[in-house]
Amino acid sequence: MAIRQLRKNENIIIKSADKGGAVVLMDKELYIQEALRQLNNINYYQPLEEALYPNTAVTLTEQLRVMLRQGYITSKQFAYLKPNTLKMASRYFYLLPKIHKPRDQWPNPNMPAGRPIVSDCGSESANICSFIDYFLQPLSILHEAYT
Repeated sequence: MAIRQLRKNENIIIKSADKGGAVVLMDKELYIQEALRQLNNINYYQPLEEALYPNTAVTLTEQLRVMLRQGYITSKQFAYLKPNTLKMASRYFYLLPKIHKPRDQWPNPNMPAGRPIVSDCGSESANICSFIDYFLQPLSILHEAYT
């Protein structure tokens, strides 16, 4: 019951911590301030006049058609990999709080820095990423840095 009440509270954000598996409750305004602090850093981000994903979907579809014609992928793979323009969505930006950092290094005394995450779920390239990941996973565990 307590968890349901917390979820309904529109003044807080609940996220997993960046490290350690803790669950962190943050003031929504401070969370937004931290997100804007990062997004306004022109060394890492630049504003876009319009979303890129509709044009990217067209480019990806063209390239997949070339791969299909050249026999690199099957028609079944093409159907899976081709962006679904009716269901695709923009990427989702969020932060995982870095509560493991010393508090005197936090940008705000009541809000740790956040690790920026841009989720690809539902985007025009999500199925391509999943497809590539399927083949890379068995290789990734063979690398000495994996252990």
